[in-house]
Amino acid sequence: MSKVSCIKPTDRQAIEWVKEAGSQKRRLVFTDYAELRMKERRIGRRQVLETLQSGRISEPLHQDIRGDWRCNVSWFHAGVRLTVGVVFKLSAKGEWVVIATVFEG
Repeated sequence: MSKVSCIKPTDRQAIEWVKEAGSQKRRLVFTDYAELRMKERRIGRRQVLETLQSGRISEPLHQDIRGDWRCNVSWFHAGVRLTVGVVFKLSAKGEWVVIATVFEG
């Protein structure tokens, strides 16, 4: 198994990578935590992908306590504002967009 590390994209790269992940042109991974929260909150993958494709950065790129670079992306889907927590990772196979959590609001 290859080592996965954090990567700091520029603001422009972050937006580009998020939109590519939403249109399935970049590697996208949902954490178990995100999957659980989506199930509890009745949020589907299609809603998340639409948020990634069309959404705006609602919380700017920043480094969290673990050293990961992340941002939040928000978009309205069927009249409800969805926010997707995105983490950027790097492995030998390239850059990854990881969905850390999803919530309404």
